[in-house]
Amino acid sequence: MSFYFLLFVIGCALVLAAVAWRPGLVYEYPYFMGATFIAFILPQLYALVANEWGGIYLEMTTLMCLLSLICCSAGYLPKSHPALLEKLNVPVNTVRFLHGGIVLVAVGYYFMWKMAALPETDESTGLMTGIGTIYLFFGGLVYPGFAICFYCALKDGRGLAWLAAIVAALVPVQAAVFYGRREPTVLFVLSLGMSLFFLKGKAAPRWLAVGTIVAAMFAIPATGQYRQLAKEDPLEALKQINFRERLAEYLDEDAISEVKNAAVYIAATEQSGDYQWGVGYWNRIVFRFVPAQFLGEGFKNALMIGGIERDPADFMEEHLGYRPSSGSTVTGLGDAFNQFGYFGCLFFAAVAYLFKNLWTAANHPEGTIAQILYIQITTTAMRSLTHQTIDFLPGFLYSAIFIGAVAFYARERDLMSADPGLARLRNARATRDAPKV
Repeated sequence: MSFYFLLFVIGCALVLAAVAWRPGLVYEYPYFMGATFIAFILPQLYALVANEWGGIYLEMTTLMCLLSLICCSAGYLPKSHPALLEKLNVPVNTVRFLHGGIVLVAVGYYFMWKMAALPETDESTGLMTGIGTIYLFFGGLVYPGFAICFYCALKDGRGLAWLAAIVAALVPVQAAVFYGRREPTVLFVLSLGMSLFFLKGKAAPRWLAVGTIVAAMFAIPATGQYRQLAKEDPLEALKQINFRERLAEYLDEDAISEVKNAAVYIAATEQSGDYQWGVGYWNRIVFRFVPAQFLGEGFKNALMIGGIERDPADFMEEHLGYRPSSGSTVTGLGDAFNQFGYFGCLFFAAVAYLFKNLWTAANHPEGTIAQILYIQITTTAMRSLTHQTIDFLPGFLYSAIFIGAVAFYARERDLMSADPGLARLRNARATRDAPKV
């Protein structure tokens, strides 16, 4: 068995042991990312190693897994930057903060209603184009809106906040129960758990933290079958699924595998020498934030380096004659390697440092904004591993823009404008008194 794989397994075991020892660690970047490696990457990688699939390129993929896991911890080691903490620690008026959350929920509901009214042929699975992408973009505001409303409800207990939180919760609950959508489900659960942790100091019980990671290993392979059955009867769908059998099929050599896609993507990149050198990160931002419906496809493509965004499936088929199954991903491992080779693992170190600053700011007395932003981009970070690293920056900017707008509206202006020096002193004291992480 591969030496790199053994080291990777040891790394995953250390993460699981740390969470079992201190369950509250699961909310921090190295550990929730480690949990993602365990639940999503490890079973698929084991299947490839056990079946000796991929040869030298499997070895390269395994090394990329190991380096990325290490970087999730290495990037978390440096101390937080004081200037960033000062920007993130903003006192907010809870009433105005709730107003902002309600507006986000209302806007999200409106655009989800508009999206639902589109002809069925315009709603492709995961590859939506046209005006539907605009509706989907703004429809996603329900999620930060829910996090803000639930946060305000926990903090002040206002009836309006609880009502808004319940209304907003209907969207992620529906996405989880009837459609089996993983990211909205995880985001909803984390919004609940992290809000309780930040405001009430209540971490998940040990059995729940460890059990959720292990359960996710069995649940992920069954997601496809659940989605097919749950639209009619979610409870019956759960009864019909044999989770152990689905996991066994997941480990088969011929099974659809995202890590297999990553290995082929790495092989195609290595053989062709066609690295992107970061181009993909810029092009994905243009893809997400420049609406071709209003500005024109030509203008949008002109902003992209190379004129078009690289399609991983086309790239692999062109160089190796392999095309991933529709709906599967190349993972952040293959994507990061396609950008920078082995140095692509440093992406996870950079994101780790960002989360270190957010975590430190979130644990300050006036860390409300940092807490909400932290909650929202946690799933964005997970997605950078399970899908592509180029998805992280657009997701981060999306949350930062809209949560920042609510923060600007809700901040306590009296203190900030009357005595900026006092505000800086307040942040300095908060930094000094903050728990060491």
